[in-house]
Amino acid sequence: MSEDPRDDPRWQQVRAAASRPVPTPPGLVERVLRSVGGVRGRHTTAPLDLPSSGGKTQVSERALVLMTRNLAAEIGRELGGVHVAAVALEEDVLQVLVTIRFGVEAAVADLLRHRVSAALTGQLGSAPPAVNVHVVDVHPD
Repeated sequence: MSEDPRDDPRWQQVRAAASRPVPTPPGLVERVLRSVGGVRGRHTTAPLDLPSSGGKTQVSERALVLMTRNLAAEIGRELGGVHVAAVALEEDVLQVLVTIRFGVEAAVADLLRHRVSAALTGQLGSAPPAVNVHVVDVHPD
């Protein structure tokens, strides 16, 4: 019979941190609420021009966001305990919001960022926009 992870004394630190009010970054709530199905990319924008060795690669914002979400989800499963909540392109930066399982080090976000960026470069054949990974929640299992 396994113990409930919420009984772990380390959860006291999580509960204490959760009880402290943290200011929400400006615009974050609106961006997340606009997210549809965890993916937000505009349908009507001009294709993005990404520099490549042969000149440039054109890709729609929506395709880039969907590709990023799929790659991040796949890599997150490989890393274990990482779930992609949403992906958006904001000011030419891919923003990946993730939740992690309790016990997974938050440093996994940096590893995910590097691996997603490398995977996008491989898929696109060019340098992708910058990728930021934000841990937005921790879950018990």
